[in-house]
Amino acid sequence: MTIMKRGDKTSRQARGVAAGACTAFAGLAFGVATSPAALAAPAAGAFHPLSVTFVSLRMGWALGTAPCKSARDCLALDETTNAGRTWQARPLPAKLAAQADRTVTNGLPKGTPGSLSLPAALYGGPGLEVRFANRLDGWIYGRLFISPSSEQAVLWSTHNGGASWRQIPVLPGKILANSGDVFDLEASGATAYLMAPNNSGSVTVESSPTSADSWRIDSTPPLRNPAGGGQQGGAFVLQGGKGWLVEGNDRGVTGSAELVGNGKWSSWAAPCSKVGNSFSVPTAPSATNLAAVCQMGGFAYPLPKSAPKGATLGSYWLYFSSNAGKTFSAGPELSGSAYGLIASPKAGTIFLSSGSTGLVGSFNGGRSWASSYKGDFFYVGFTSENQGVGLLSAPGSNAASTEMVMTFDGGKHWARVTF
Repeated sequence: MTIMKRGDKTSRQARGVAAGACTAFAGLAFGVATSPAALAAPAAGAFHPLSVTFVSLRMGWALGTAPCKSARDCLALDETTNAGRTWQARPLPAKLAAQADRTVTNGLPKGTPGSLSLPAALYGGPGLEVRFANRLDGWIYGRLFISPSSEQAVLWSTHNGGASWRQIPVLPGKILANSGDVFDLEASGATAYLMAPNNSGSVTVESSPTSADSWRIDSTPPLRNPAGGGQQGGAFVLQGGKGWLVEGNDRGVTGSAELVGNGKWSSWAAPCSKVGNSFSVPTAPSATNLAAVCQMGGFAYPLPKSAPKGATLGSYWLYFSSNAGKTFSAGPELSGSAYGLIASPKAGTIFLSSGSTGLVGSFNGGRSWASSYKGDFFYVGFTSENQGVGLLSAPGSNAASTEMVMTFDGGKHWARVTF
């Protein structure tokens, strides 16, 4: 499963897609393994999930925040072995916890309008994700703000199910000094892939065996940085031995590629490239079936000649591929606007989120829709055709108040998860 939920709309869309069952570190020491004794134990109490990953129908992990001794929100990790019915707190590396819990302020005096003081893990929107490839191999990755104008990339790995964690470098010597990030990290089979910005005004992809920390730079088509607009993001979609990636921001896709072999990526036209190039990460319920939401005209483009008959500038349409993304064709038009997430457990079943409208589902390829669950979702993903999980912001909440819901009947019914 793939996730993205950084502060802006484009970023939230990028990691809120189901892919299937989806700066230098100044002054930090790389490659130092942490023993269990050196780990910081999460505090007990109300847990608010920010990222979730399942490796089977029963086993999963959630990264989030929980009250701690300082009476504020501290980074915490929970694990389930019974499909989310119960969760157990798991330790985090003490160094990572200290970095994530460090207070970042915007410099305005406390109590004045616009003043902001948050843990680094929440400043600028949640910046860390958790991903496991199997019961042993996992990662915590993303970015943490050092100051309002400076970020650092974060990457930790475990190869013993979280008993110990190891901090590892991200593109050593090539990460932007003040804009470090790991856009996404996903695993397929025995290989993990990460995507991060570099110092050359572009984006780099690396791969490593899931069972080791042996990252190498992959060969990709040009993955450029946006010339302007909102926060940049990117995401992988991996399914059934196939893989695709997109990166860009609210002004459109600036780089896309298709996985053609272990560590080899070739040029690939993103789903909306012919109708305005709007930023859209597809969902892949199988290795051959993909679905995406495209806005006609995208950012500052006129209505394209290739738009579906009857389309209007700015309208949203479903697009489908049945040949592993080689071509996409238009499906039904969508009512409303600003669709943030798309997920599909199987061909013909689609779930979309649109802000306060909540999660809506279609079981007939988008011809009709019904409300599935109310709330502002920032992640939806499926582990199987029947089992799925969603994360949403609690109504009227701040950045630290979130909820998790799960379905066990293919999205017909969703219920809140208790931690």
